[in-house]
Amino acid sequence: MSGIITLTTDFGDSGGYIAAMKGVILGIAPETQIVDISHRISPQNVFEAAFTLATVYRFFPENTVHLVVVDPGVGTGRKIITVKTPEGIFVGPDNGVFSYVLRDYATQIGPSEDGRHRAELAAAAQAVAVTNSRHFRQPVSNTFHGRDIMAPVAAMLSKGFELTAFGEPMDRLVMLDLPQATRQTDGSILGRIVIVDSFGNLITDVRADDLPLGNRLRVELGKYVISGLKKTYAEGTGLIALIGSSGYLEIAVPGGSAAASTGIQAGGKIRISSE
Repeated sequence: MSGIITLTTDFGDSGGYIAAMKGVILGIAPETQIVDISHRISPQNVFEAAFTLATVYRFFPENTVHLVVVDPGVGTGRKIITVKTPEGIFVGPDNGVFSYVLRDYATQIGPSEDGRHRAELAAAAQAVAVTNSRHFRQPVSNTFHGRDIMAPVAAMLSKGFELTAFGEPMDRLVMLDLPQATRQTDGSILGRIVIVDSFGNLITDVRADDLPLGNRLRVELGKYVISGLKKTYAEGTGLIALIGSSGYLEIAVPGGSAAASTGIQAGGKIRISSE
């Protein structure tokens, strides 16, 4: 085992929630290395957590345990799951927060009777519904499953426990309807802003491989037009477009904030074409 647990939450930087989870983990697995991915996920924004996790988890050793607590349904009938793939082990609510992770291991995605999308996992991925209460911290709070259920499970997984120690196998998990850039009949690419990072950069769902062929690109974002791509955040003035470290097209302002400059937030549409 890697002995590493990552944490992604919407808890923010104030209060004792994060410290409480870390205390539970270290009480069970004191040698564990805990890495904070982000605690500034927008409150209850499951998609933002899913996307943020997707940009980083592949950079960790394959047996790393990734614990995500963005859980609007805490205390309800939603399940808590742990999932193992060749790229890592994941613990969190079954609300779609692992959608990007599971996209590569889903053999079927479609709506169920309750209208929610679910993925049927391929053989390379294993999932368990966490139900074995003897591994939980007692008493279990109805409002803090991250501390009382998920943190103990993550700690034990980091010590080498098998997934089946925590509950019954399951093969269908909730999936978000992930945004995906689309090619239009005129050859242009239509995408949207999916995340605004802490620098105010507008990160899109357009990957480098999605970009239309051509020596020079035209990027349209609302009333704004950007010509060509830059290689770094320091090139040019005003709005610039570039491929960020996550592999997605971004809109930035050297030394400033694209979000503040344009007033555009997540959900805004973007079109890329050849000039």
